[in-house]
Order: sequence, then C-alpha cells, then structure tokens
Amino acid sequence: MNRSNPFFFTDRALHSAGQYIGRTMPLPVGTFSKRPGNTILFDSGGLQFGRDPTQWQGDASRAWALRFLEANADEAITLDVPTRVITPRQLPFDSFATALAITVDSNRYFARHRSADVRFLSVLQGQTSADAVAWYDAVKVQPFEGWAFGGTMRTDYIHITAMMLRLIADGLLTPDRNRFHFLGVGTLTHAVMLSALQKALREHMGDDDLLITFDTSSPSHLAMNGKIYGYPNISSTSFVMSILRPPADPVHQEWRTPFPVTSSRIAERLLVSDLCVPAITRQAGWDALGHEIVVNHNHESLLRGIDDANAIMEMPSAWSSELAPDHIIRAYRALRTMFRYPDPLTHVRRQSAAFVKIRRGKAKEGEDE
Repeated sequence: MNRSNPFFFTDRALHSAGQYIGRTMPLPVGTFSKRPGNTILFDSGGLQFGRDPTQWQGDASRAWALRFLEANADEAITLDVPTRVITPRQLPFDSFATALAITVDSNRYFARHRSADVRFLSVLQGQTSADAVAWYDAVKVQPFEGWAFGGTMRTDYIHITAMMLRLIADGLLTPDRNRFHFLGVGTLTHAVMLSALQKALREHMGDDDLLITFDTSSPSHLAMNGKIYGYPNISSTSFVMSILRPPADPVHQEWRTPFPVTSSRIAERLLVSDLCVPAITRQAGWDALGHEIVVNHNHESLLRGIDDANAIMEMPSAWSSELAPDHIIRAYRALRTMFRYPDPLTHVRRQSAAFVKIRRGKAKEGEDE
C-alpha cells in the first residue's frame, strides 16, 4: 500500500472488522491504515458475529461496528448476517427471516447514526434467487452508496444481471450509488466476468466512474502453505493461474539459484536462498520477511494474470476463440453486450449453459468460497 514501493504497489485493500470485535483502541499503523490516495474497504464483521453468536449484543454491537468502520475505513460493508451462518435452533441467527430482520435493523441504525465520510455498501445476501430478491426488497429502503454481493448467488451471473436490472428500474444505480463489491471471488474467470459487467454498465449508464471490485485472500493463503502463483495458464481448455511449490526449507539456504518464477518484479531479484533463512521457531518454510516477500509476489502475479485474461477477452473473435475456453468467451460476450438488446436478461440467459459451467468449475487457483 506504499506508493514508494519499488516492486509492487496497489491502492486498494480489504480488511475485516471481525478480527477486532469489541476493540476501542486505535489500530496500529500498518498496511491497512488510511492514507491519501488509497482506499481501505472494511468488511463489517457480520460473519464473525454469525459464527459466534455469543458476541452479538444488538445495538451495542451495531454501535461498536459503526464507530470502528468510521474510524478505519474509506469504504465499508454494512453490518449484515450472512445467510451461510444461519443455524436452525441457534439464536439469534436461526432462520432466514431473523437474519434479514437483524440486518435491516442494523442498516437503519447505521443510517440514523452515521457521522463520518465513509462510503457504505449495502449487502445483498441469499442462498437462492428467491431469498436474494426478498433480501433486496427489504434492504433497498436504505440504499447507502453502493452494493456488496455475498452468498452463493454472487457467482450466478444470470441472477446478478437480473439484480442489476432491478437496481436500474428502481432508480438505485446512480452516480452516487455506483460502487459494487463481490465478496470472496478472485479467479481469472470471475475477474473477466465482472470486467464485462462493469464495461456494460458504464456504457449503458454513461458513468465511467462506476466501479466493480472483488476480493480474495488466496495470495496470502498460498504463501502460508508454501505456495506461489506462477503464470496464467490460459488456453482453449484452461483459464487459471498456475501454482507452484518452490524450495522453501532451511536446507535450501545455500541454493544461490534464481527463484523459479519471475512473474513479479520482486521475484526477478530473488535467489532461492534469500527466502530460506533458518529460524529457531520454525521447522520449515520461509521466515517472516520471506513470507511477506512471497505475499507481495503473489498479489502482483495474480493481478498481472487478471490483466492478461482481460486482454484476451477484449481481442477480436478470431483471436480470442483460439486462446481461451469457448464457454468463458460466450459468457463474457453475453454480459458485455447485454444492453445492446431489447431484453438484456433474455440475451444473457441464452448462454445459461456457459454460466452453469462457470459455476460448476473447480478453480485451481484457490478461490475463496
């Protein structure tokens, strides 16, 4: 997040308030500190409250979450109860109805008590299309400044298209509500689908500032498991990032050989031995600095892979059809061109088989689900 970083810099990051539930002291200065030119998006901690209902204290929890988000976030997701944490007979999150009611009450609390210049994104949850529509109808009365897609329906692009059309019809997709965030998706496939959606919406709404973002923890999770991103493996049968397990043990500390992957600026400067520093507290793997270097590498490699994937999708048909799977091309083009047809949803549904294949696909690069 430091613009002076000579290797890789990004101006956006997502962090979770759920790691700090109840904390009132300021966060230490670090990666997720607010600073000019950067955007820190905080999740609200709803998932953590849902997993441990004993922490939930009603308005006291809402008050804490609002103050915490206003102190630490540029953008923040409103305090919801994710539908995936609903557990029958476990109060207070024991049913869809109670999860939605608590979320609506939290939205009302945020709208009534907010005081800082933070862009809030209202969460759209749901494990089925019917539930997702019911959720939307309940929360749209407090639209805030954007929308965050959670739940299993966040990867169903026919459903997403229908929701975008609802937002437009209800007058809730406007220049002051033109931010969308998709929680926990980070594969090349989802990246290009969301790029297509963003391009189509910008063109249709005449709003070049409309922005769709998404998050993934895969770069960090891979590093924790001694793995790194390689290069994008894109062909007519593949659309994933390659993943490698390089030498990472103290026994490799004398390996003065180049790092096996050079898909990032920092990796180009590395030797295997640079990362394999012995440590008393560690039996194997990288030390703390080595881990951070690998995380930096993984982030840059993934974003470069996403750039390559988008570039292929934007090629003329004769080129892209030779370089990427047919179902991904068809799905991308359906989303990209949907507003050129009288009935955008019908147009997208014509490629339902391609979208089903996307949802059923097993992403090899460790998508967050």
